[in-house]
Amino acid sequence: NVAVRKAVLDEFRTRAQFVGRLAEIDALLWTTADHGGELVGGSLLDHLRHLRLLRITEPEEGDRFVVTEGEGEKLEVLRPAYVDEVTGKVVLAGHLRRVSARDSAEGGEA
Repeated sequence: NVAVRKAVLDEFRTRAQFVGRLAEIDALLWTTADHGGELVGGSLLDHLRHLRLLRITEPEEGDRFVVTEGEGEKLEVLRPAYVDEVTGKVVLAGHLRRVSARDSAEGGEA
């Protein structure tokens, strides 16, 4: 029983490490100007889905983000958050920036 329990715990740790690294890679690519283009939008997203790892890019999911900078009432995503659907835990917290409503509207029109 001890050997089986140890093997199961080791597998969970290995999965958590792999999912964490994949989230870091995806977040790095997502922060590029075109959000990683085809790699993040296509094949890497397929890997995230297969591993049941959610990429969250909506600031309304505020408990999964950390506000890192800025002032204002609106929030802008700087880096997505990642949640493991298997455990329900945040794998990688996202980053938000506060912006004024005016700055947000100007950014949307550009």
